[in-house]
Amino acid sequence: MADEDPAHQFQMMLKPLRKAVSLGNLEAAVRFASNLLEIGGEVRKYEDRKVHFLFTAMEGAAAAFKTDLTARLLDRYGGELSEEAGRRLAGILDRL
Repeated sequence: MADEDPAHQFQMMLKPLRKAVSLGNLEAAVRFASNLLEIGGEVRKYEDRKVHFLFTAMEGAAAAFKTDLTARLLDRYGGELSEEAGRRLAGILDRL
């Protein structure tokens, strides 16, 4: 049986993640971002879309917030991401 496309799950996670980011609530943002990264049962599965949704959720956030959120996610999930996805996510830190 083919894997079901979890596109609806990404959309469902985007709204609460954006809300946490807009409120500057780092703990909630980390929790929602973690839920996003764990969609599909493993971080590498759909990782390009996951990183895209993380970037989308962080649009307009303060640089310090983006730095803190990205650092915490890389600390927790960096070893589970492919080298390319890790580099894309770490690129946020390089640009700030």
